[in-house]
Amino acid sequence: MSHSIFTPRLQLIPLNRNQLELVAQNVEAFETSLNIIMMRSWMTERVHRAIHMKLDKMQKADATQHDWLTYWLIVIKDEHIGAGMLGFKGFPDEKGSTEIGYGIDLAYQGKGYMSEAVQALIDWAFTHPFCSVITATEVENPASARLLEKLGAQLVSSSGHSTSWEIRKLLS
Repeated sequence: MSHSIFTPRLQLIPLNRNQLELVAQNVEAFETSLNIIMMRSWMTERVHRAIHMKLDKMQKADATQHDWLTYWLIVIKDEHIGAGMLGFKGFPDEKGSTEIGYGIDLAYQGKGYMSEAVQALIDWAFTHPFCSVITATEVENPASARLLEKLGAQLVSSSGHSTSWEIRKLLS
């Protein structure tokens, strides 16, 4: 697993399989292990299902791909609060593309934390020569669409209440 990513206000921690299992089964023990407090309202049944899907993928994948399969915990440094998670839905495909997903506790929305976290993880992904495109598909939340637009993502499709976006690595 990679090391944490630090931004001015955040620490993004790539969770290993044991940590993912712990956050899904015993939040208090997880908090103790990282010396943080976890916000609970964003940890819905849907998030728990997603964590279990990540664990299944990680179990079947080579350990060198786990950074691309896990969740990265968003820690607000000044408060030692686990406020949300983000991550990729898999190792980049043969075209260098992978999809990002993210969520943060309601108390921390609208403060720029998610933009900071998503930008940092995209920057990390683009340090790898095999990753050249980050996508976000079936985006239904207007705030999420604004975040992607703010980060320079291009709208690639729109249908009903859902949009799809992509960010391409700039060639140097």
